[in-house]
Amino acid sequence: KLVDIQKILIKSQFWKYRSEASFALNQGLVTNWVKGGENSVSTALDITWFADYINKPMLVSSNNFARIKYGLIKSGEDGIRKNIDLLETNSKLNHKAFGKFDFSGIMLFKTQVSRGYNYPNDSVPVSKFMNPAILTLGFGLDYKPDKFTSINFSPLSYKGTFVPDTASIDQTRYGIPANRKAKHEPGVSFMISNEFRPVKNITITNRLQLFTNYINNPLNIDVDWEMILQANLNWFTDVRLNTHLIFDDDTKTPVFDKNKNPVMGNDGLQKKTARVQFKELLGLSFIFRF
Repeated sequence: KLVDIQKILIKSQFWKYRSEASFALNQGLVTNWVKGGENSVSTALDITWFADYINKPMLVSSNNFARIKYGLIKSGEDGIRKNIDLLETNSKLNHKAFGKFDFSGIMLFKTQVSRGYNYPNDSVPVSKFMNPAILTLGFGLDYKPDKFTSINFSPLSYKGTFVPDTASIDQTRYGIPANRKAKHEPGVSFMISNEFRPVKNITITNRLQLFTNYINNPLNIDVDWEMILQANLNWFTDVRLNTHLIFDDDTKTPVFDKNKNPVMGNDGLQKKTARVQFKELLGLSFIFRF
């Protein structure tokens, strides 16, 4: 007697989740060192949570991640100071257009977790949670030549910079007028995400974000470029080099001469200018993936 065939239900799995956490600890000790130096201890924590959605029948996909990066340093006789602080989310919703192109909507949000100071002045904060907060929205096309590369062009974009607590934070440092708490910019955004593996145990990840304002100085392009070079030593230890470069023409910093004296303008106020912001971290990291 034949056994009756039973219906097998297959449930599609559209969402895929993964997380990655790295912790780096660096320590330096100096005792009676004639050439000079000071003791230091620094830590850095970088946690990223990924959520990817793929629905092939509906021709819809979405890539999302949330990230927190935080680091502290203790150097010499100085107290514990913050040297890394980033809280960000990145979401992209795509619908198949043609070939390797998708219609795409993006949302980027960046802020920081705790108060930041322009050391050695640790009495007046220059940033804190949601001050500033930067939101970017865009609609355009996303090109994926392979699974490791995404090139996004959004000619319909908006970038908002917000400093709600202007009593504690000087919003003019971030290009916001003195009588306002936010800056709104319509423009065009361009993003490139790429993961490159020159050899088996080395991964180079680049995330480049460009934005230009249609109305105010469109030739002045905002740049946000982060690069992570990861060399795997074993299943839980990496050597990691992380660089982050930012340039925003609306973010001005005071100008000093070679003797650290303020440079004054014709209006009697200290001159300010836009500069390239750069941060680099190199260290041994303990990696946890789940």
